[in-house]
Amino acid sequence: MISNTNASKNPSTAEFADIKKYQGVASVSIVGINPSNDRLRQFGWTIPEDAEEPKYVTVNNEGKKSARVRFLVKIEDFDDKPVVALDFWIRPEYWVNKKGDKAQIIDSFGRTAWGTKDEIKGHKIPQYASGPAQISNDYKMAHPGQDVLVGFIMKFLNMTPLSIFDRKKNNWVASKNPGHLTIDHWDKLCQGDVSEIAEYIAAEPNNKVKVVLGIRTTEDNKAYQTFLPGCYIGNGALPDRQTGEYASARKAIDRAQNDAEENGYAFPYIYTATPVREWGVDATEVTDRSEETPAGAAPGVSDPSYFEAQPDDLPFGPDYQDPNDAF
Repeated sequence: MISNTNASKNPSTAEFADIKKYQGVASVSIVGINPSNDRLRQFGWTIPEDAEEPKYVTVNNEGKKSARVRFLVKIEDFDDKPVVALDFWIRPEYWVNKKGDKAQIIDSFGRTAWGTKDEIKGHKIPQYASGPAQISNDYKMAHPGQDVLVGFIMKFLNMTPLSIFDRKKNNWVASKNPGHLTIDHWDKLCQGDVSEIAEYIAAEPNNKVKVVLGIRTTEDNKAYQTFLPGCYIGNGALPDRQTGEYASARKAIDRAQNDAEENGYAFPYIYTATPVREWGVDATEVTDRSEETPAGAAPGVSDPSYFEAQPDDLPFGPDYQDPNDAF
């Protein structure tokens, strides 16, 4: 269920560095969701005619199911509009912490919090040391990967936020009619059925959103296109004139790096908060390593129980996020 989408805005001016692909803040449009081999070939993937279709649902050696929601996106900042993939990995179970005493919850505005079993069973607002969580009481238990996926869709659809900045009052004020979004058929989505997501995107098919593209490096000196999950910027935004950076992107990158450092995980990513440009090293061939054991902290996710795996079968593969078992 969604409500109150808006056509995205274009920047008032276009000031992008005349440098090719693909790191930095990029304006992207969606040209496909969980594309077939034929669709991928249309956008430049070299795939043998007898190749198997992409696997969007996998089961690991422990019997845990994961599903990938792949948005094929076109980078609008370049004349040739290259296409890359943004991969969101999700799981069917609920997301709990390592101790098993708290679970993540999500409301219809895409806001999340962590509640105890008693709080969730009583449908109470979780209480933190700093006060009550900023979440509505219409919340539901969340699934691994749900928050970053919902956040991306809401930003792409340019949904009216809960609050807006009133320049006259120089303060944030509540919106009159903020947008809502819930994924009503999570089980189907985890089975590879993206029809609900496609229906939502169809509400504003010509929209664009800005994401932070980056490079993931490996110990064997391979590099893969990736993006910073959880950091999505309105298409009408422009970088700061003094720093040349998008302030929200800089904060998200710093937070991801700090979270990895504090939790003792490696951070094999190259991100910049400036407008998108070409990265100086050609992408290397990617082999299918999706069954390998996750290692390292996922970027943009502060909870250390959220892990990533190795790149998958396509040149623009995901950072697989594998949380702990649920309640």
